[in-house]
Amino acid sequence: MAFQFTDITSNANKVVKDILKLSEKKGRSQLGAYILEGLRLVEEAKTYGAEILYYVFAESLTDRFAGFFETVQDVRIYRFSDDLFKRVSQTETPQGIMAVARTPKYDAAKVIQTLKRCVILENLQDPGNLGTIIRTADACGFDGVVISKGSVDPYNPKVLRSTMGSMFHIPVMVSGNLLEVLSILKERGVRIATAHPRASQTIWDAPLGDKIAIVIGNEGNGLSDEMLRASDIRVTIPMPGKAESFNASVAASMFLYESMRQRMVSQG
Repeated sequence: MAFQFTDITSNANKVVKDILKLSEKKGRSQLGAYILEGLRLVEEAKTYGAEILYYVFAESLTDRFAGFFETVQDVRIYRFSDDLFKRVSQTETPQGIMAVARTPKYDAAKVIQTLKRCVILENLQDPGNLGTIIRTADACGFDGVVISKGSVDPYNPKVLRSTMGSMFHIPVMVSGNLLEVLSILKERGVRIATAHPRASQTIWDAPLGDKIAIVIGNEGNGLSDEMLRASDIRVTIPMPGKAESFNASVAASMFLYESMRQRMVSQG
């Protein structure tokens, strides 16, 4: 094996303690870092330039990951005993590899000035919903995702797994003032579109193709009155069946794909 690593077998090791801290939002905030677990996420992070602080892998999988680690330069690599890796893993069936990366610090004001198609999320709580929306925004060619401070942490391990690597393709930012973000977007000619059950326009009749911010609210309470008042377009998604509402990520996906469809039609 051409790659170099350090063996860790003790629960008392600082690396182990730090990884356990990173399982919680408070720890991620304190350390300014987050965990990526599974070969797919680790490879995506490496390919798209995430700042990897160190890698960790399980002892029994040394030969399996040798090819990957031979391509790693100037980043520390730790080998954990299998039992220790299971202890720090965030999944029920660990894949035996993880990375710890530094949390990116975006210049939010600068990024917002570049957004033409984005998703705004107010108080979204479910990690799976957030991860799916980020992944769908990436798939539909959107420029970024802005999340309210009261939402689930985008670096929650469940969110990261749900994004399937899309977290590294587009900027995902947390804002303490979404109304200010909407104001800046509106000044740049970006229209604000929100879902509303009694809106007069359906999702396929509303102009969603370009220079659009799609706003999605909390799973249980929807959007706040302030966010609804700030919208330029209120849109309804017809539901001829008996269901009362859509899942937040499903509703967002419908908006995102309709926006993409309109954009593609306009481009011929």
